[in-house]
Amino acid sequence: MSISTGPARRYDAIVVGGGPAGASTAFALARGGARVLVVDRAHFPRPKPCAEYLSPQASRLLSGMGALDAVESAGAAHLAGMIVRAPNGATLRGDFVAEHGYSAFRDRGLALRRTLLDPILLDCARDAGAAVREGAQVAGLVRDRKGRVTGVELLTADGTRESLSAPLIVGADGLRSVVARRLGLARTSRLWPRRVALVAHYENFGGMGDWGEMHVERGVGYVGLATVDGGLTNVAMVVPAAAARAMNGDRTAFFEQWLRDRPQLAGRVAGARRVTPVLATGPFASHARRAWAPGVALVGDAADFFDPFTG
Repeated sequence: MSISTGPARRYDAIVVGGGPAGASTAFALARGGARVLVVDRAHFPRPKPCAEYLSPQASRLLSGMGALDAVESAGAAHLAGMIVRAPNGATLRGDFVAEHGYSAFRDRGLALRRTLLDPILLDCARDAGAAVREGAQVAGLVRDRKGRVTGVELLTADGTRESLSAPLIVGADGLRSVVARRLGLARTSRLWPRRVALVAHYENFGGMGDWGEMHVERGVGYVGLATVDGGLTNVAMVVPAAAARAMNGDRTAFFEQWLRDRPQLAGRVAGARRVTPVLATGPFASHARRAWAPGVALVGDAADFFDPFTG
């Protein structure tokens, strides 16, 4: 391992995490004239366990970033609303189309794989003037004598440590934020529901229409279905962490058996083909004590994560 020497490279803001929260924050800061650096340990594009659904209001934000045309050109599917199926088989449908004279920016949601969406948003940040460092992991935070965070220590793929400074560090590094944990801001509780998500993409999943779907089961979790780009179906399952122990190290078998065990889904998945690995994330029982510290702001899932039944 080598250690860089000399003065720390300085920016106005360093954004840790290049996902949607980090990219959009970097875009806003850079467009305002700040010298911004985005760092992410991954190399983009990269898969991410996510339901990959954007509400209609997100289109307004994408348009403001200049990203909406690129998202549409990438083949984003349009969702007319959501259908929710209760454990007893009863269903309800909610449509996004405006009623009672209210006019929304759009009356359709969008669904696009994260392997396509995230690079689009990062490119918008770059176009606004932000620099992006991929494959660089935050190994620590730099503080002054009063405890204020003044920079980050990066660990690159070749083992080099590098010190970077900025008056503002933005933690946009997700549910298990390194920034939040290093500052003691992350908190968990055994009293909170603990759930695990499993996500995969299928082709030829039967019966898909213009609506996303939520199939809620009693005590064993729920699954969301939505058409994404390329005619694929995103299948996002959320199960109690206790139930997930039945995976016995084979989450793919657990995932596929769970779908086959649902009578309303068994026939629809029978002719489908899974085209991506089953990715996992969670447990979700994590929140930040607060979304700031001297020299630091948390955004996105790093700031807080709400765990509604929709995931």
